[in-house]
Amino acid sequence: MPIIVTWILLTLYWVLAIYSVSIHKSFTLTLWWWDPTNYFYFLRHLKSIIIAIVAALVVYRIPISFFQKQRNIVIITVIVFILQILVFVPWIWIEINWARWWLDIPFLPSIQPSEFFKLWYVLFMSWWLIRKRKSIDSDNQLVFSFVIINVISLLIFFFIPDLGSALVMWLTGSIMAIYAWMNRKKVVWIIFTWITGAIIFGMIASKVSTRFAYIQQRMTYFISSPNDEDKRWIWWQNEQALAAIWWWGFWGKWYWKWLQKFWYLPEAQSDFVFAAFSEEMWFIGNITLLALYFYLTYYVLTKLVYVRDEYSKMIAIGLLSLIITQAFINIWVNLKILPNTWLTLPFISHGGTAIMTNIISLIILYKIIKNR
Repeated sequence: MPIIVTWILLTLYWVLAIYSVSIHKSFTLTLWWWDPTNYFYFLRHLKSIIIAIVAALVVYRIPISFFQKQRNIVIITVIVFILQILVFVPWIWIEINWARWWLDIPFLPSIQPSEFFKLWYVLFMSWWLIRKRKSIDSDNQLVFSFVIINVISLLIFFFIPDLGSALVMWLTGSIMAIYAWMNRKKVVWIIFTWITGAIIFGMIASKVSTRFAYIQQRMTYFISSPNDEDKRWIWWQNEQALAAIWWWGFWGKWYWKWLQKFWYLPEAQSDFVFAAFSEEMWFIGNITLLALYFYLTYYVLTKLVYVRDEYSKMIAIGLLSLIITQAFINIWVNLKILPNTWLTLPFISHGGTAIMTNIISLIILYKIIKNR
């Protein structure tokens, strides 16, 4: 029950945040429509939440043992990979800043396949790690197998390219590997090697193809922001996010008294919702949000002690890691601790596919703890 209460509180936080920060973007988007509105993103996301709740209730009826069967895992894997590969099919993908993010299939709402891929990744790695832990005695063999399976499964994100999602899944898988009794030092080495390899790959690929140019630009602007306000691109987003968070003092400007989101802060309803809402409710808003994330982590970890099934435990560790890892990467991007990754803030940012996978993850956590 505390998990459901935490989700309700996160939803209330989302209502306050999106209701306020998306007004200007909603109005400018619908300005030339028959009926301009200030609440386009709010109402659209509210509809996504209703659909997500229905989908989560359907998933809740599926027993956890369903995902332990190899045949079912193979079927889900094929479906998810086909969905992800569709981003390379002409006419149905949507490209933003040289990256293929969404599928725009006729007569269906746009979806972001990478969000479903993340959910599959946790289920698959849970199944794989449990099997390998029982069949492999050597840490070296486990590390080698872990690296190979991740390179194979995440290689597709290098060609989208979506290194942010790959980073979240790699960190999540590493946490799951540590829980599976893999040597911690070796996991740290794996993470360091992956990050270094991703940066080198991005730099080399940016010289070969313009599709990877934005990766180099993100790193360049993160290290040294050029003073070119006319472009209003990557560095502009970072600088305006910092302005929204820090310029208005400890208490912020208070609710509804916004300025940065008034076209100064791009993507205030999605990638930079943390910064946009910080402008209004700095201390109260940020402490509340962090407290909810920390409480969710604390509650799940304390209750997992009583869960007997190792596979269910592994899934719970993976889903919790997926949510918390992405949350803090998003917050660190807003604080300019990390380069821009285009990752959303779980349960808060606007995005139909993202909120669906977030709620499904939470309902699975609830089910695992309830049926311990």
